[in-house]
Amino acid sequence: MKDFDEALELVLAGIEPLPAETVALPTAEGRVVAAEAHAAIDLPPFDRTAMDGFAVRAEDVSPGATLRVIGDLAAGGDTLSIAPGTAARISTGAAIPEGADSVLKVEDTTVEGDTVTSTASVKSGLHIRRRGEDVHAGDVLAKPGDVLTIPRLSALASAGVATVSVPRRPRVSLIVTGSELLPPGAPPEPGKIYESNSLVVTALVRAAGGEVTQQPPIPDDFEATKAAIEAGLQSDILIVSGGVSVGPHDHVKPAFEACGVEEVFWRVRIKPGKPLWFGRRGKTLVFGLPGNPLSAIVGTAIFVIPALRALRGEANVQPRLVKGRLGEPAGPSDNRTTFLISKLVPADDGVLVAWPTERQGSHMTGALGESDGFAIAPHGSGSLPAGAEVDLLRL
Repeated sequence: MKDFDEALELVLAGIEPLPAETVALPTAEGRVVAAEAHAAIDLPPFDRTAMDGFAVRAEDVSPGATLRVIGDLAAGGDTLSIAPGTAARISTGAAIPEGADSVLKVEDTTVEGDTVTSTASVKSGLHIRRRGEDVHAGDVLAKPGDVLTIPRLSALASAGVATVSVPRRPRVSLIVTGSELLPPGAPPEPGKIYESNSLVVTALVRAAGGEVTQQPPIPDDFEATKAAIEAGLQSDILIVSGGVSVGPHDHVKPAFEACGVEEVFWRVRIKPGKPLWFGRRGKTLVFGLPGNPLSAIVGTAIFVIPALRALRGEANVQPRLVKGRLGEPAGPSDNRTTFLISKLVPADDGVLVAWPTERQGSHMTGALGESDGFAIAPHGSGSLPAGAEVDLLRL
């Protein structure tokens, strides 16, 4: 049985980003950069005014000085030349005309007819945003491993970048096994339970940037299980939920072996999720998740999603944990790193406080529905007092 850190290291070992493709910037939100993206232009691309006012020569302006207004300048409009003793009305964002070296803001003027009188002095360069003071053409605006967030996309678009190179989206195949499973909404049947793992696993994978293909639920039959697995192995990641134990109706492990999937490990020192299985066939990563809903959620969040992020080319692929503290005493169970279903409540200092629910266990989906995630009690830590710092997994 592997410790959590060791198991995650084995999952991530040797994963390389998927082949790159070029996509249009409007479709790239949340993708990961595969090759440097360079600014196509300077930012600002020309000297421009920072506010409404008058484009002037600083040497012509002093309190009481009157200048002849020779035109209006708008953003994106025509330009003109400023000669001694003249000014041009200018709107925010417009290009500074030839001959002008500063902007006299509207608040420091009085206007009469085609003349403007200054009520203040100006210095050369006042209220002008200089070409290239933010970005120079050729500057790197996004590097491999960067996630294309909205601020980063804004910077790229402003700098004239139309396309970016990104690893293609990971293709994930999901198989749910179990003859006892019913789809939500079906009439109840004796001995049957409603299937929920496909919904939550799909949601987690899509939120992390994967594309999910789901097969219909597979009954507890070896040949059916083997055929589904063989089809799923064409993806980058294959996830099989249920059937990874050693009971007479658990066919997943024998089917993996029959399909040539090499086992890397089976069982991890975590609760819930101990029977988690991981292996590879070629470059395909294969996960066998326990069928209990909480086990499937934990296994997906802390093993599948980091692997998916590595395939996407992200620089930081570790599970997205945050620091918090316990609101009451708690500790690990069965000497396993334990994911405690918890309500996470911000304290006055902004730190999240975890309040474990009264009901704990891999089948306690009702308790999960009342929670915000998990507080993690490491194996070997013993009982932790209220106020102890812990890692939190938010959902």
